[in-house]
Amino acid sequence: MTADALHCQRDHVAYLAERGAHWILTVKGNQPSLHAQLARLPWRAVPDGARDSDRGHGRREIHTLKILSISTGINFPNVAQALQIRRRRRRLDQPKRFTTETVYAITDLLVHQAKPAHLATWLRGHWSIENKVH
Repeated sequence: MTADALHCQRDHVAYLAERGAHWILTVKGNQPSLHAQLARLPWRAVPDGARDSDRGHGRREIHTLKILSISTGINFPNVAQALQIRRRRRRLDQPKRFTTETVYAITDLLVHQAKPAHLATWLRGHWSIENKVH
């Protein structure tokens, strides 16, 4: 299951774990200490796990995904991996002007259960659905 930051709650994770469900949750400002913990991880030392680019709607986007296995140090239940997603965008009519957004996510999936390309696809699929709803 993929879910936005609204569902990044300990009770939601406990509910899913009781039912044997796996999850990927976006982490934002509603979990400030968790977000800060994820931001402090050594992301610069982590190679890109997945990278893709997209062109449309008058802009070009480059997405990179980095993944770290987590055994301790994250104060949230059942986290197995932390993800950093960087979106670099530029409008096609302004080729020298980029914006960069960094988003964090967590999952209970272990390395052997989900390859970086799978995680990237699932996250992009979630955002695609969310964008269609809006």
